[in-house]
Amino acid sequence: MTYYGWVLLKFIVGFLIIIVHLNLSGKTQLSQMTPVDFIGNFVLGGIIGGVIYADAIPFHQYVLVLLIGVGLISLLNMATKRIGFLRSVAIGDPLPIIKKGRFLMDNILRKRNKIDILSITSQLHAQGIHSFQNVNYAQIEPSGELTVVCDDAQMPSVIVMKNGDVRESALQNIERDEQWLHAELRRHSLQPEQIFIAEFWNGRLIFVLNDGTVVR
Repeated sequence: MTYYGWVLLKFIVGFLIIIVHLNLSGKTQLSQMTPVDFIGNFVLGGIIGGVIYADAIPFHQYVLVLLIGVGLISLLNMATKRIGFLRSVAIGDPLPIIKKGRFLMDNILRKRNKIDILSITSQLHAQGIHSFQNVNYAQIEPSGELTVVCDDAQMPSVIVMKNGDVRESALQNIERDEQWLHAELRRHSLQPEQIFIAEFWNGRLIFVLNDGTVVR
């Protein structure tokens, strides 16, 4: 096979492996991708770009390296879904910046969060909210989008438990603790391992069990 034929074949195989990976993971849109996916896609692109013109690396090794990269991305995504700490590090949690009309300066000024208040203002205006004076609650989502509530009665829901694991940061946001959550579990005769998610909204807590049953 000619040089250009090998380049074309490597292109096709690389694209096929990545497309199959994206379809199997169900992440075919940018909005569905996590930071792990973005970094992983850069790595995969580097592998394809670095190998595609090099004759020194055998074709089978090129395919194997791509498959290892895809497998590692899938493994990391699986780990971030199941391990709360890894999810917080790799993806992040919603970050409240305004609560009950009061600016949460500890969150806003924390260096690692790198919040640009002018960008927040622009996002407010884009949502048709003309002033911070109208905002009762606001939080930055892990995707970077801004969730804003102007009506105290309609605060966004909070997932306080996922796959049986308590989400302490979520409990802090609703001014509750683990003792309260476990008391609610006992009140409904439930065990943590039965819980898929527990959602708190509008002063009420519901449990969605692993079999899809909703306990209110």
